[in-house]
Amino acid sequence: MKLLEPFQIKDVEIRNRVVMSPMISNLATPQGYPTDEHIAYLSRRTSSAGLIITEYTYVNKRDARGSPNEMGLYDDELLPKFSRLTDAIHGRGSKIFVQLVHVGRKTRSNLIWGNSPIAPSPIPILDPVKEMTQDDINRVINDFARASERAERAGFDGIEIHGAHGYLVAQFLSPATNKRKDKYSDGVAFLEELLTEVRRNVSIPVGLRISVTEFDDEGLNPELVSKIVGRVQNKLDYVHLSAGRDGPLGASMPMYWRRPAFLEYAKQFKRPSIPVMLAGSIITLKEAEEALEVADAVVLGRQLLADPDWLPRSVRGEPVRFCIRCNQSCRGFASREVRCDINPELGWEVLPLRPGSGRVTVVGGGLMGLEASRVLAIRGFRVTLLEQEDKLGGQLNWIKDPWKKEFLSLLEYYERELSRLKVEIRLGEKGSRNEGIWAVPDSTQPRFQSMSGKEILIDSNLFAYHDYAFAWSESNKVAITERSLRGLDRTRKHLLQEAYKERGIQVVEDGRGQVEIRDFRRTQPTIGMAVARGYFMALDYSP
Repeated sequence: MKLLEPFQIKDVEIRNRVVMSPMISNLATPQGYPTDEHIAYLSRRTSSAGLIITEYTYVNKRDARGSPNEMGLYDDELLPKFSRLTDAIHGRGSKIFVQLVHVGRKTRSNLIWGNSPIAPSPIPILDPVKEMTQDDINRVINDFARASERAERAGFDGIEIHGAHGYLVAQFLSPATNKRKDKYSDGVAFLEELLTEVRRNVSIPVGLRISVTEFDDEGLNPELVSKIVGRVQNKLDYVHLSAGRDGPLGASMPMYWRRPAFLEYAKQFKRPSIPVMLAGSIITLKEAEEALEVADAVVLGRQLLADPDWLPRSVRGEPVRFCIRCNQSCRGFASREVRCDINPELGWEVLPLRPGSGRVTVVGGGLMGLEASRVLAIRGFRVTLLEQEDKLGGQLNWIKDPWKKEFLSLLEYYERELSRLKVEIRLGEKGSRNEGIWAVPDSTQPRFQSMSGKEILIDSNLFAYHDYAFAWSESNKVAITERSLRGLDRTRKHLLQEAYKERGIQVVEDGRGQVEIRDFRRTQPTIGMAVARGYFMALDYSP
């Protein structure tokens, strides 16, 4: 299997072709150095990844930061904590690169200490933007060089310049965001100067992450990216292909998108003489091997959040917790840390699983009970799971959205994993609160009701009604209000609206119908809530 073969980036040998994608986590401190939780989170992913690429790391404490607890390499005093991170990864046999970033216009003034966002052109995205002067350009290039020096001193094996997803380097490279008339008009001059200065100051490999497409006729595309990489490949040791800019479509494609997400765009990219990495909703071994037809390594993000043991489990044929691409807890970090709806361990890797013994009964075969049974069995208990229905899964079986059928892979995982862990499952048996662990939810999503020949208006943030719209649209005229979708991740929201359009479901500002469903709740039952409840009740259980 090619995935298990080592590969080389300059003089750095990586033990396999699995790379952990750089993903915002907010697990660092407000000062920008990694916490023990952050180190444990990244270390846990070495089970699969031969190379870890850190989340984007800002290069100055003036105008480079994009999120509250982002990592930063802006000062020498941070080096001991970063050395602690690199030591932890090396101790587990993997390599670690740091991704350096200046976010440019993709930030807010309050995140950059009251300063104004800067960009090659004054095109706002969040706050008003200041066009960069020559002094600004020189300063930022110097910031990248100094941060690169610190990275090498801290023990990082390589440096990745973030030139994707609409951050500053991408803002220079993309015709949609660079309207300058000077020597930086095509952006490559800026990138060349930056790479030259970085390479002058370090000996470790230097790579570039770039969006092979920005899903915009005015933005980056495979042909233009091929030309850019061709011009600078003599200053690079690898290129890392992703996709997206600022709009709804981005790297974290939800379930409404084919997999691997960016393979067709990568096939249009002219492959350079340096190694190529490819990201984009790669979930299975088959998809990974398919990606290796156009790349030297595959970059996994959310799949390694969902199951850090993805590679060894896949190779051994054991149950894998596949990412369901729900884009719920792994996205949107204005005020929280990264989490995963189907992997409640994520972010809590420092919590120990205490050994246990004896018998325990879990009542409830929905996601809460399934997760509780899994953790208890791992702890050493002999577990009996009672479910009053004739099959496991609970509310997961109520899904009507055809794209969310992917969610059922989670049920398959639990069934196989509980069998492997020798959990006894008794269907059609109700159980009571007095038996061991009561894993029955306090509240549920509303159940589906059949309707025909009606005009239905949905004005609700409940995920169930979002799903039921698909089933109702087969024999009814269905509309859903815009505010019903406001809480969704913007990529998921955009593609859900496209899916609705295909089914004739209207998204309206307001409206009326023969049947009106108006139901907004501050909190609602979710997959993540159920799985987390099961995890923590099993983690804390003592007979």
